[in-house]
Amino acid sequence: MQVVSVTNERGHRVREKDAYERLADECAELRRLNKRLQQLHHQIEYQLQLAQRIQASFLPKSLPEVPQGRFAVHYQPRDRVGGDFYDVFRLDEQHVGLYVADVMGHGVPASLLTIFIKKGVQAKEVFGHDYRLVPPEDVLQRLNKDLLDQHLSEHPFITMTYALYNHRDGIFRFARAGHPYPLYVPQRGEPVFWRQEGFLLGVADATFPACSYSLHPGDKVLLYSDGIDSGRLEDHLPGSASLLAWAR
Repeated sequence: MQVVSVTNERGHRVREKDAYERLADECAELRRLNKRLQQLHHQIEYQLQLAQRIQASFLPKSLPEVPQGRFAVHYQPRDRVGGDFYDVFRLDEQHVGLYVADVMGHGVPASLLTIFIKKGVQAKEVFGHDYRLVPPEDVLQRLNKDLLDQHLSEHPFITMTYALYNHRDGIFRFARAGHPYPLYVPQRGEPVFWRQEGFLLGVADATFPACSYSLHPGDKVLLYSDGIDSGRLEDHLPGSASLLAWAR
C-alpha cells in the first residue's frame, strides 16, 4: 500500500498569516473593550462616591440635646450607597421631630430618592411670626402626594415612620407608612411593638393614622429599618426577634 501526500506550502503559509491577522484583530478588539470597561468602571465609581458624599451630607451631624430626653443613632448601610436614612431635628423649645425611612433598593437611584424625600418632609409651617407643627399623619400624607405627583415610571417602594416628641410632657406621637413597627422598651415591664397601620409611600393615595403614647422616665423607643431582618444583636438570632430579645 502506498500513500502519496502533496502539500501546498504556499497555501499553508497564507492560511497561517490570515489566522494570525484575525487573532491580532481580536486581541486589539479585546484591548479596546477592556479599556472601555475600565472607563465605565471609573465613571460608575465616581458616581457612587459622589452619591455617597451627597447622601452623607444630608444625615444630621449632631443630635438635639433636650433636658428630658436623649437621642442615639447607629447607622450602618448595607451597601456603599443605601436606601436607609434618618433625621432628628428640634422644632421648637419643647418638640423634636424624627423619622427613619427606607427606599427599597440600593445604589444611586435610591440615594437620589432619599434627597427628594428629605426635602419633602414638611414638619413645620411658618406664618410670619407664628408657626404650626405639622402632625405626623399630615407629614406622611403630604409627602405621599408629592411622590405621586412626580408620576414616576416605576412606583418607588418607600417606608417611613415619622414622630413628633414633646420632651416636656413625654408625649410621643407617630404615624407610619409601611415601616417596621416602633419598639417600645419601658423601664419596667416587657418590650412591645407599637402596631399601627399605614401603607407604603408613593404607591397610591392613602391616609396614615397616627397614635400617641406617654413616655415615662427611663422608657425607650427604637425606630429601625428592615435591615434588622439580616442583622444579629449579640448572640440572638437575626430579625425582629433578635431586637426584642436584646431589648429585654
